Amino acid sequence: MHGKIKTLFGIYKKHGRTAFLNVAQDYSCHVKDTVEATVSEMESRWYDAAHTVTEAEKMVEDYNNGLCSLSQTESMSEIDMVQAM
Repeated sequence: MHGKIKTLFGIYKKHGRTAFLNVAQDYSCHVKDTVEATVSEMESRWYDAAHTVTEAEKMVEDYNNGLCSLSQTESMSEIDMVQAM
């Protein structure tokens, strides 16, 4: 991966609305119709019972570590491009 994504909005900008909202459902039960409302919900909700990480932080962390389905799709497309060369 070339650079680290720092925010949910960065993931949205890179992959688009539909892909972002679909994957956000893996991290939150509070996905809304708009990206802005979803980001707001995820930034204000705890992902874990110990209240150490928000849903937003968890999704960004997983994305940067290759554990999010969007980051896996990206890495597969990079492999496809290398194989095509």
